[in-house]
Amino acid sequence: MHRPTAWGHALAGWIGLMVSASSSAQTLPGTTFQVGATVTRGCLINSQLPSQIPQLGNVGRLDFGIDSALSRATRDTTLVRSGGITLSCSPGIALTMQVGAGLHAQGGNRRMQHQQQDAFVTYRLYQDAGFQTLIGIDQAFALDTDSGALNVQFPVRGRLTLPGQLPAGEYTDELTFTLTW
Repeated sequence: MHRPTAWGHALAGWIGLMVSASSSAQTLPGTTFQVGATVTRGCLINSQLPSQIPQLGNVGRLDFGIDSALSRATRDTTLVRSGGITLSCSPGIALTMQVGAGLHAQGGNRRMQHQQQDAFVTYRLYQDAGFQTLIGIDQAFALDTDSGALNVQFPVRGRLTLPGQLPAGEYTDELTFTLTW
């Protein structure tokens, strides 16, 4: 016959205490806790927060085309975005864009420089297709986030009038723009 030891009695007592404690569990009626989140208006670039993107790189090109060095024609163009950027914003958010002076500006005018010579072609930027609303150097202007919130457009158009008697070759400039919301 097996006789319980002191250790066996202690273990049986402890198990009995556990069973007794679990069978007397209490509930508090109406006990609650809060759950919440705050969603703010803003913009995403390529579906990411701007702080997660180190640098966008080249987002597009204004291409005035090809003309004769003797031409005095006026040429218009529209910013053609590279396929690598999409800007999505909350509808109605106050979004502004600023365009810098470029690398060769002088006297408040943006200019493209010949790649090998000290020759320049002045150009202007506009917000509208009618070339009525000038985009000044570092002048902030509003972008529409109501009609195309999932793919905000950059309404940048360029116009130049060739002066004639230009050295033949490629003329370029590089602009930096800033978006603020």
